[in-house]
Amino acid sequence: MTEHQIQSKLVKLVSDQYPELLYCATVGGARMSINQARQIKRQGYRKGIPDLIFYEPREGYNGLCIEVKKKGGQPSPHQRAWIADLQQRGYQALICKGLESCIEAFETYFNLELSQTLDESPS
Repeated sequence: MTEHQIQSKLVKLVSDQYPELLYCATVGGARMSINQARQIKRQGYRKGIPDLIFYEPREGYNGLCIEVKKKGGQPSPHQRAWIADLQQRGYQALICKGLESCIEAFETYFNLELSQTLDESPS
């Protein structure tokens, strides 16, 4: 699975099963023109921000931040720096490789179960 497919599947599982959770995806990994990239940078986008941010405090953490990677994928130095900075600021911030790792991080943080549907096609 690609990182896009992993993140799309995780978001679908979360939104279908726990629509009350407050979270947002960032634009990392999106393909855009140089003008669009300049515009989002002027608007405050910062390189390396995690792919998913859950604004839900749990167990002493301010929220959950997930950097999605495909199996075998490696985070950039900017991504590693964001994860470390977020951890220092009281967030559970993780680099997850593959859908299973993302689901495990979600289930552990929220103490909830994400049931995978029989439809395994990417969204």
